[in-house]
Amino acid sequence: MANPHPSRKYNWSSTPLALIPTPLHLTSSKDPYTHAATEIALVHNALIRALNTIYLQAPFIPSQLYDPFVAYSLACYQCVSAHYSGEQTFLFPELERLTGETGLMGRDVEQHTMLHLGVKTWGHWLESVVARRNSFSPDMCRSLMDDFLPAIHRYLTDRISALLELSRFGNKIDIRALSKTEGENVVKGLSRTTQLPALLLNHDSGFEGGVHRLPPVPGVVEWLLRRVCMRRKREWWRFASCGIDGRGRRLKFGGDVSGRLS
Repeated sequence: MANPHPSRKYNWSSTPLALIPTPLHLTSSKDPYTHAATEIALVHNALIRALNTIYLQAPFIPSQLYDPFVAYSLACYQCVSAHYSGEQTFLFPELERLTGETGLMGRDVEQHTMLHLGVKTWGHWLESVVARRNSFSPDMCRSLMDDFLPAIHRYLTDRISALLELSRFGNKIDIRALSKTEGENVVKGLSRTTQLPALLLNHDSGFEGGVHRLPPVPGVVEWLLRRVCMRRKREWWRFASCGIDGRGRRLKFGGDVSGRLS
């Protein structure tokens, strides 16, 4: 059922990175490849919202809230890293095995490699701030993000097209099962209280009329995630784009201020 409260426009929906329209929204097709690509697009959009919330709010965070903001930022980085790792270690090799085409995902692997340094440099800096080896600097945070944001957006967008292009293999690939396994593997590796909420609280339940669910799990499981796990580090999750109810919301800091790539 569509969300009766579709989200209004917030700055985190387009700045500095634009959200990706899902293939289902664009075509209304129900085939397995469109379904799988749509689920991946939802994950990618959650990552985009997470990155946008960090970039937009960093200059406006009071110094007394640096610690929880850095913890939130690090959790978002860890979700990005886990998603990339799942593709690199399972999804890409499995697609090449099933199709018998070595190098099938070569372009994606190349993009991974190009992104790796910039994203990891930012993540390592956040880790050093948590460990008190460095102090948090809003300017440094955004500068490091500037180095990879255009490339990561291009990659996240291209991955949807690449997945749809696999439809030429038809039933040779059970793409829905493969995508489901990869997603489950990634989620299993994330802490339910200190990492996974960074992903789930950046999925807007009102996106595209509220027809999507993330994660696509039974209601009782989603209730436990939202009402129990997400409350453990509430001081971190205040910086997310959505509330525990899944609805988009104005950012706590800099919510009416546009951010842009320098």
